[in-house]
Amino acid sequence: MDSTKYLLVGGGLAANEALKQIKKLDPAGSVTLVSDEPVLPYDRPPLSKDFLRGDKPREKLFYLAESFYRENGVTALLGKKAQSLDASRATVTLSDDTVIRYEKLLIATGGRPIPLNVPGANTKGLHYLRSLADAEAIAADAKPGKRAVLVGAGFIGMELAASLTKVGALVTVVEMLPHIWPRFAGEGMAQYVQRYCQEKGVAFITSDSLAEIEGQGHVASVKTKAGKELPCDLVCVGIGLIPNLELARSGGLKVENGVVVDQFMHTSHPNIFAAGDIVSFPDPVFGKQRRVEHWGHAEYSGQVAGMNMAGKEMKYDLLSYVWSDIFDLHLEFAGDESEHDQTLLRGEMASGKFTVLYLKGGVLTAYFSINTDAKEFPVYQRLIRRKKDLSGSLDKLKDTAFNVRGLL
Repeated sequence: MDSTKYLLVGGGLAANEALKQIKKLDPAGSVTLVSDEPVLPYDRPPLSKDFLRGDKPREKLFYLAESFYRENGVTALLGKKAQSLDASRATVTLSDDTVIRYEKLLIATGGRPIPLNVPGANTKGLHYLRSLADAEAIAADAKPGKRAVLVGAGFIGMELAASLTKVGALVTVVEMLPHIWPRFAGEGMAQYVQRYCQEKGVAFITSDSLAEIEGQGHVASVKTKAGKELPCDLVCVGIGLIPNLELARSGGLKVENGVVVDQFMHTSHPNIFAAGDIVSFPDPVFGKQRRVEHWGHAEYSGQVAGMNMAGKEMKYDLLSYVWSDIFDLHLEFAGDESEHDQTLLRGEMASGKFTVLYLKGGVLTAYFSINTDAKEFPVYQRLIRRKKDLSGSLDKLKDTAFNVRGLL
């Protein structure tokens, strides 16, 4: 039986950040990282953007060089899945039957794409985007002039639409709800981004969904429930993520919409921590249990977990944020858009630079900005945290000439 002081299960950002913090605080402590991918942890956001377009080389994706692992005594077990957890014995069994005993365990197993459930969903030429291998497979298929159908109009879907269009593919996005980003963007914001993408060459079919994928050995066309038939050379599906909770469940950890953790990223077992997409954590800003699938949260929760595993107490205190790049649009979002009863537009959409502010009872809860000056973001973030009533300043907020710092 192998043994290690710190066992990190997961090959993503959260595990990578925990690893760095542990090595800073406990350089001599033995660390083993287990990942079911055959490569070391790497940055995922470029997969749908500059890596897919060929603007970023493969070697630039990796967070830490192999030399870091060698020089810091970190064992990386790649291409192996953690199959089961025995919390009482402090052991994890891998897919090759290796058993590893640990003192402290981090579960950062991330998620996997929700599969498309229609006839023909296993046809060659249908892709999901989660891993480096996925991105390489899409890039190999998406040559200039190829016809691509994208299923789902979330962040990943829209980033893919932009990147594939830039490399010369002919892109059609199919979204089952009435407009893109239906779960977090208002109709006005969504329509602006959709029109912008249409002007760049992306076609959209909304209020419809795929019914069937056709092709003998390879994707040739898709049919929608409304009866549309779209000839295509590849299909990319982005309809959501399933958190990988199987390991946590096998160990009897508390699971409710994710692995339940406290503000220190402790699970229901004192020597087991969790971080990243899988955790249901107490949001310190909005005072409720949440699970989010954002890069910033994965980075920060991994850092918090790593510090606490190595003995330095740190509480989770992040205002959740996300960003995206779609063609020439740079988007910044922070807060909780589900908590609002009013939206306010700061600026003019026609100018191509504006911010949508989300408020509840006059209190700012989130902002969604396109191509605006980042100097205002810290102000919005402080206003969200302070829960200041802005009811008397709404008209001022609409005017971009008004200095929002005055509200602090």
